[in-house]
Amino acid sequence: MEITTIEFHPESPRVVIGGAINGQVISWDLGSADHRITAGRKPTTAKMPDEEEDKTQQTAVKLKQLILSNIERSHKSYVSDIQFVPKNIRVDKRTNPDGKQHFFMSCSEDGYVNIWDTRTITADELKSYTKRFEWTPFVSINLFRMD
Repeated sequence: MEITTIEFHPESPRVVIGGAINGQVISWDLGSADHRITAGRKPTTAKMPDEEEDKTQQTAVKLKQLILSNIERSHKSYVSDIQFVPKNIRVDKRTNPDGKQHFFMSCSEDGYVNIWDTRTITADELKSYTKRFEWTPFVSINLFRMD
């Protein structure tokens, strides 16, 4: 799956949210050993004769997603941007604000802005689900003008 944009979760810096070319939103936990597939190797590329070896390169680690959005309820075009909603803006009136950033917005050329709730992506909560959990937007807003 090709990723078009990423954003680190401001409250949990180990968690990365990404937007994909197919419109889905995906999350990874960089610190989770449970989701690690393999430790990659440094790419082997032909060096130019005068080129020095770059010792600052790190090995790549492949991760399984922590959570993936439902394809039917995701964007219909690639995700162009992801931004977290600031702490002082209240998205959900039913829950008490706890001073943390739980919501982020994704936008796409399909004309929709989706608002997602990240409270459902903690590893402990996801382990409690017996079947595959599919993430759906909290709110979906159509920005195209309807005539």
